[in-house]
Amino acid sequence: MYCKNCGVELEPDMQICPLCGVSLNEQDGIPNVPPSEKPAGYPGLILDQRQRKFTWEIISITLVSGILAAFTVNFILNHRITWSEYIIAVGLIIFCYASVLSLWKKSILPKLACGFFLSSICLLGLDMATGGISWALRLAVPLLLCLNVISVIYIKVVRLAAYKGINLIAYAFLAAAFMCLCTESILSLFRNGVWRLSWSVLASACVVPVVVVLLFVHFRLRKGRNLGRTFHV
Repeated sequence: MYCKNCGVELEPDMQICPLCGVSLNEQDGIPNVPPSEKPAGYPGLILDQRQRKFTWEIISITLVSGILAAFTVNFILNHRITWSEYIIAVGLIIFCYASVLSLWKKSILPKLACGFFLSSICLLGLDMATGGISWALRLAVPLLLCLNVISVIYIKVVRLAAYKGINLIAYAFLAAAFMCLCTESILSLFRNGVWRLSWSVLASACVVPVVVVLLFVHFRLRKGRNLGRTFHV
C-alpha cells in the first residue's frame, strides 16, 4: 500500500503517512502516483524559519561547548594552543556553514560560496592568532575549496538526474573518491612540496566497483527488471 500524495510505502495499520502527514481519509481525491515518479523533495520536509533558527541555536551551543572544552584542556596541559587549534578550525567551519544555511534565504550555491568565504576568513584569523600564516593558505583553504567545488558538482548532477534513486548513492561515492584524491594531493604538497598519490588511488579504485554495481542496480530497477531473476535468487 502506497501513499497517494507522496508515494511512500505504508504499513497495513497506518492511518497517516509518516512522510507527508496526509491521512488516508484525505487521499480519496488524490490520483495514485507511482513512487518512482514523485520528485525527491517534499514540502513537509522543508524547515520553516523558526525551525531553522532553533536548529542553528542547537548547533551553535554544541560547537561553542566543544571548542571551549578543547581549548581549556589544551591550555591547562600545554599553557598554549597546540592540538586544539584544529578542533577550533573545524568548529568554526561548521559554524559558518550552519549559520549561512540556516539563516540566509538564498539558493544553495550562493550559500556555499558565502560559507566558504566566511570559513576562509576564520581560518586565516585563527592561523594568524596562533603564530602567523602557516597552514591556512596552503592546506585548509585549498581543502575547503575542493570540498565546495565537489559539493556544487554533486548538487548539479543530482538536480539534472531524471531518476533519483540508488544512482545518487553511486554519485556520492564518486564524489568521496575525488575528495580523497584532492586531499592527498594537497597534503603531499603541503608536507613535502611534491605532488604524490598513493592511498587515495587505492581508495578510489575500491570505490569504482561499488559505483558500477550501484548504477547497474539503479538502471535495472528503473527499467522494471526483476533483480531476483537476473541474479537467479
